[in-house]
Amino acid sequence: MSCEQFREAMSPYIDGLLEDNEKLLFEEHLKSCPNCNEEFEQFKEIMKEIHSLPEIELPDHYHEELLLKLYQKKEERKHQRKVFYQNWKVLSTLAAGLILLIFVIENLGNMGMDAKQELATEQAAPGAGTAGVYDMAVEEESASNPMIFSTERATANEVTRDGVESLAQENTQTFMKVEKSSITERKIIYESFMSIEVDVFDDTISKIKAITDQSGGYVENSSSYIYYSEPERDIYLKQGSIKIRIPVEQYGAIQEQISKLGHLIHQQETSTNVTEQYIETESRIRMLEVEQERLLEIMKKAEKVEDLIKLEQRLNEIRTDIEIYKSKIKNWDQLVSFSTFTIEIKEVKEVEYIKSTDPNFKTKIQSSFIKSLNDVREGFERIVVVLAYGVIPCTLFIIALGIGFLIGKPVLKKILIKIRNWREK
Repeated sequence: MSCEQFREAMSPYIDGLLEDNEKLLFEEHLKSCPNCNEEFEQFKEIMKEIHSLPEIELPDHYHEELLLKLYQKKEERKHQRKVFYQNWKVLSTLAAGLILLIFVIENLGNMGMDAKQELATEQAAPGAGTAGVYDMAVEEESASNPMIFSTERATANEVTRDGVESLAQENTQTFMKVEKSSITERKIIYESFMSIEVDVFDDTISKIKAITDQSGGYVENSSSYIYYSEPERDIYLKQGSIKIRIPVEQYGAIQEQISKLGHLIHQQETSTNVTEQYIETESRIRMLEVEQERLLEIMKKAEKVEDLIKLEQRLNEIRTDIEIYKSKIKNWDQLVSFSTFTIEIKEVKEVEYIKSTDPNFKTKIQSSFIKSLNDVREGFERIVVVLAYGVIPCTLFIIALGIGFLIGKPVLKKILIKIRNWREK
């Protein structure tokens, strides 16, 4: 028996509640442990003093008063718990309402700009994305050593060491010669983004297509939609965009003609110089072609099947790289020779809800009243649209809030019980 078990068994031992085997263990530990023996003697003295105290009778009606106090305490705790839950429900409702209000206000402010920004992003992305991919590819390739393929060439040492050494030397010389060469004409890609307001959308689109055909260019893509309508008055206002490719020689003239088709709201021009990447890509093509010829010569001298397989693998890699680089050159040539115009077009018209030749006081009042109704109707429609857009997020938020309340309720209850016990102590 340990000292801790001995202390726990002291009171049952004095009261005669221990079993025979437990009593035997208790007495053996008492004899073998001086500290526990001393502590047991002190405990007996305390118990002796307690038993010597006189008994005092409880006051009258003590039992009824004790039960009444316990019942009052229980009712008080129920009331505190009820008040807490009521406050929690009110606070959670207010928080959900505040979040919903912020969501509605934010969407009302941003809703008008979302469609325009998305359209502008989709129109600007293709050109930028293509240039970015090409730049990354060229940077990755330019970071590598001109003497790439060293691993594969090492496998050809078993075929002929002299052939490999001559291959490496010739490739280096070819690369140096190409680097010394230069392109007299700079390779620059021109792009222009324009936003104009016009009176008639369809007429403007037709004029842009005619200008494109006359210049020898072509329309890459176009889109349009009705952003405002009044069917009862046969009013339909369109908005959209068109992307055209124009020969670079007519870039300035076409830009001036398009700007005169309507009221120019926004214009942005970009030019990307790809001359250096163009030269580096041509250099790599020539270097790979030289290595391809030399590998074919080495394959003719190879005798082992293992060497032929490795040389064939390297040859396939070279041919793939050549095709990729040639595709880049071809795409750059197209982008350089044809400038890109992205035109965003918006049809605008001042709409009068009431037309009157005699603007007297009565007509003004009627016009203001109708205008107010129209504004309220439009505002209500916008709010309904925003609410419809936020139904799913708000529903998910309310569900998450309910789940959190159900999960946190037992934990909170335990915390309150601990706080109550602490206060009672």
